[in-house]
Amino acid sequence: MTEALLGWSFIVWAVAVGACLLAGIVRGIVGFGYALIVISALNLVALPAEVVPLATILDLLGGINMIPRVWRDVHWSGARWLGLGALIGIPAGIWLLVSLNADAMRLGISLAILVSVILIARGLAFAKLPSSPLLFLTGGLSGFLSGSGGIPGPPVILLYLSSPLPIITTRATTVAFLLLVDSVALIGMSSQDLVTSQTLLRAAALIPVTFLGISIGAGLFKFAKPAQVKTSALWLLAVLAIVGVGKVLIP
Repeated sequence: MTEALLGWSFIVWAVAVGACLLAGIVRGIVGFGYALIVISALNLVALPAEVVPLATILDLLGGINMIPRVWRDVHWSGARWLGLGALIGIPAGIWLLVSLNADAMRLGISLAILVSVILIARGLAFAKLPSSPLLFLTGGLSGFLSGSGGIPGPPVILLYLSSPLPIITTRATTVAFLLLVDSVALIGMSSQDLVTSQTLLRAAALIPVTFLGISIGAGLFKFAKPAQVKTSALWLLAVLAIVGVGKVLIP
């Protein structure tokens, strides 16, 4: 009974189901955070090489589920520059995932995210839309984080939260961008034999609870005020950044 299903014990499956439901709700509300939550939770009970590809698959399917609802609100000019940058960053991140110990990098990224959250919460904002070079660089960093750790969302969401665009555009653009990034990252992970038949079967088992969470979150978004959504996104980023720092510093 300890190896209940597909190589995972009952405890691991319980964590996976709970994390996917919560992550789905959060993604339905703010448009990102799914992979961050699932990876943070499952890394406590499973191997990263198992967790990152699984979270990427489920995040991709979640994006496919959400994109028809947000298509009209996407900031497409920005999404194109983000996507171009990500195409360069993803291969570098995948190389790091299979080649190096990334604790120092993840510590630096988590601290940078935490500092950015504090600055935005204290009123940091761009008066104009992000420039094409800034979008390209942000996309490259997001792609790098996607390939190395399955967490492409923070740089993009931080950039857009500090822009003058409405929160509904931030949410929609993040959904569209993550759909592209997850697709490319999954191809790269498959080329490195990180996606196995067991990974696909685990993903299939967790799809229903993921879609249920997204539906709940999307319903809650309709009643949320833009300021509440922005605050929720910042709190989520802050908590996950602190968790990231803790996972590196506390063995």
